[in-house]
Amino acid sequence: VIVASFAIATLVIVCFLGFLIHKFPPGVSSSVPAPPGIPSPVSVIESPRLPKLPKSPIIGSSKPKKPHGVELATGNVKEKRWPAQSVILYEKPGCKGEKYEVHNTHVENNCAKCFDVCQKKFSGSGREIQGHWRSLKVVGEGAIVSMWAICKGTWTYPGDEGYISSVQADEGCKDINKEWPPVHLQFHMKDESQISSAKSELEEETQYRKNPIKNTVEILEKISYWKEPDKPIKPATTEYVTFLKDCGGFNNIRMGFEHAILMAWATGRTLVLPPPEGWYLIDFGPIKRGGSYSKGMTDFSEYFDIDHLKRGMPVITAQEFYDREKDRLGLTAEPKSPSGFENRGKSPWKTMLWDKFNGQPWSPNKRVVLWPTIDEYMASSNKNDLLLQGKGKVEFSSDLLAKTVIHFPACHGPNGDQGIYRYLGQIANAVLFSKKQREIEFKRFWKMHIHYPKVVFEAAAKMIAKMGLFSYTAIHIRRNDLQYKEVFQNAQSTLRNIEPLLYPGEPLYLATDETNDAFFDAIRQKHKVYQWKDVVNEAKDIKYSDKVINILEQTICAGGRRFFGTQKSTFTSYIFRLRGYIGAPDTNEYWHNIRYTGMPSVDKFAKPKVTGHNYMMEDPGMWEDLK
Repeated sequence: VIVASFAIATLVIVCFLGFLIHKFPPGVSSSVPAPPGIPSPVSVIESPRLPKLPKSPIIGSSKPKKPHGVELATGNVKEKRWPAQSVILYEKPGCKGEKYEVHNTHVENNCAKCFDVCQKKFSGSGREIQGHWRSLKVVGEGAIVSMWAICKGTWTYPGDEGYISSVQADEGCKDINKEWPPVHLQFHMKDESQISSAKSELEEETQYRKNPIKNTVEILEKISYWKEPDKPIKPATTEYVTFLKDCGGFNNIRMGFEHAILMAWATGRTLVLPPPEGWYLIDFGPIKRGGSYSKGMTDFSEYFDIDHLKRGMPVITAQEFYDREKDRLGLTAEPKSPSGFENRGKSPWKTMLWDKFNGQPWSPNKRVVLWPTIDEYMASSNKNDLLLQGKGKVEFSSDLLAKTVIHFPACHGPNGDQGIYRYLGQIANAVLFSKKQREIEFKRFWKMHIHYPKVVFEAAAKMIAKMGLFSYTAIHIRRNDLQYKEVFQNAQSTLRNIEPLLYPGEPLYLATDETNDAFFDAIRQKHKVYQWKDVVNEAKDIKYSDKVINILEQTICAGGRRFFGTQKSTFTSYIFRLRGYIGAPDTNEYWHNIRYTGMPSVDKFAKPKVTGHNYMMEDPGMWEDLK
């Protein structure tokens, strides 16, 4: 009986095991190692099962997480076939020195097919990889590797922050930018069908290629995005906002000007314009375009339509302010205009303004103004926590509003302090309003009342007509006076980066301060290239100052189908806003320093993330909220 019972039990177990083997056939062993060496660019292997996640938490993470978007293979689940791909990190530039190879089967705590440099070491020397690698090479059929400045495989970050660029297998050895060293790498597979689909979605833009708009009147009407004022000039009040011109180049001056306008508009005060003085890179300094060093002076009316601004809010000159209030306010210095060199320091006028009215240390990078009060904004439904991060909260208190003059002394704080007395920042985030309607009113006022002089648009319309409105792609390539040298690159790299988003042979307009014309020959081999010298004669019948060549080129770039700017350039950022205002076909923000793939699933990471700190990126809400 015992033997018979044992035999029956054995038979049942064998039958059950047979059923399991038939129902769930074994897959590829999870212990299969990554393919040794550099894989052939045409070889395709069955991807091994993803390795198990670590049992112990990685430093900085509360608990191990399942890789985002990846199902761990079990039973008879069919695994996706990926070509053998890897990225090799090298200790030295030029893909030399000690190396570390990572295959696309690698898994981190928060993602699969990714790799974090953080906490990894070269196997030979034992040195930390982070901070000690200088080049890389991507290998494998269709391999695309995106690079990030944060270890998002190890720790959790909000959204898609930290994207730098991407690298593809066809680039060979690539040196990394030591100013922006990547610490996270993510594998992607080139998808021709996705690229083709993305291009087909843009076919609506072909209307401008097939039937380019070259009528100057029609172009001028399109790019003149504001409505002509039908209101009288606003009378001056008896309360004022005074300010000093920023000490940087034009677009820094523009930002400081916009900040002062907003402070006056929000409080209902009269804006007092500074007296004419020398402007850096326009009247003095290492000028590359538009003339030579001349110790001249510039007035805000040369760059902005002050008459139109006056019809939206009260504005007076410094001289008018002095004449009106010298007795009541005890103004002891006249707003005289010193020479370009001398005015870089203090003048009697600037010193008097500080001595009498002090100044608001409200740098938009360090402070955020909450309207109407801090408490009301923080309790409102319009509160944006992202724009508040890392900033001190300030308000126009009753004591501050009781003052006759509120002063913003750009670059002239006490003891030469510029940090919190410099008003550089995207205007969309300088004042946060508790009511969305008030925010919309501010943005509508900006579009309708703050713009370059009409002569700039008249001349630009004639220059754009030579190429056709929205029939070309524009590029701003800054090469000389930008302090962020890490964004510089050669023309071949620029073309390789942006070509996936261009039409074959598409005309290009290059706005640049590069003085070597042959620098762009690599681009000319594939595209018809227009520059300032090629269009300037189209507007020879219009009188304008050489000083406004820079803003003329901004307007020409705004008329392109697409626009690629230079990272960390405020010249670039304002072009994005102009394009939003005039309704360009593609108002996304692109940079020629970033490698685009033509795949929306990868290129989407390059879109800027609006924060309260990056003053060199434009907030799309300035135009999108007005649609």
